[in-house]
Amino acid sequence: MTMEEAITRSTIGALWISILDFFMPIENFLLVISVLATINIIIGSWADNDKWRFKKAFKAIMYLLGYFALLLLSYFVGVLMNLSPTDVADFTSWITWVMIYFYVVNILRNWHYKQPDNKVIEFLYWVVSFKITDKINYLNEFFKYKKDQNR
Repeated sequence: MTMEEAITRSTIGALWISILDFFMPIENFLLVISVLATINIIIGSWADNDKWRFKKAFKAIMYLLGYFALLLLSYFVGVLMNLSPTDVADFTSWITWVMIYFYVVNILRNWHYKQPDNKVIEFLYWVVSFKITDKINYLNEFFKYKKDQNR
């Protein structure tokens, strides 16, 4: 390895470490979304009777990459705007909770589809789909907006 190659590799390594260090405060948000996306894909495949559909899997992976980009971008912009670390974390956390909500609803819907006699899953799906929206104003308004838009 030449000196130039070594310097290039070291520079690229240092750049990657700096980027990873910068985003370290939201590491767990990214991990949670990764875990839920994986569970969502597995339960979705199970609901499709284990018929692997590349198009559906590719779409789920593209959504996941988009969610990662949204989280990274919101954190990056918050830091650039000199918001307090707490405010940046709170906003990024809020976005993550929105993603968690929709992943959990989808997971429970698919699970309920596969096990319609499972009362625990049926109850959880009902609570998450219908009752939680009463507690979260933005979510309730969003569903009303979507309903009006479809008319």
